[in-house]
Amino acid sequence: MESVLSQVGASFCNGITPRGVVSTHFKASSFGVGGRPRRVMLVKAEAVSINPDIRKSEEKVVDSVVVTELSKPVNAYCRCWRSGTFPLCDGSHVKHNKATGDNVGPLLLKK
Repeated sequence: MESVLSQVGASFCNGITPRGVVSTHFKASSFGVGGRPRRVMLVKAEAVSINPDIRKSEEKVVDSVVVTELSKPVNAYCRCWRSGTFPLCDGSHVKHNKATGDNVGPLLLKK
């Protein structure tokens, strides 16, 4: 799931994020260094499903891999939830990253 902080950092200038609204205001009673008011940031994230269609019949999707049983020296596992060969990575994150400006990549397990 995308962190709220990464959303805030990506869209702080315009105050609106794809998954929530960020607002800043000054509190009259809270002062920072030099008597200036401190900036307070409020973040509200909307509840958005990160898993649109992978094994939705299960209560919680969990995958385990015993590293000693891997057949290849390096195995790539999907972290974007868009792979057609989930849980293995098929490179779908490249298209996702170009479309959204994200930077997600696979989890690499090495033997």
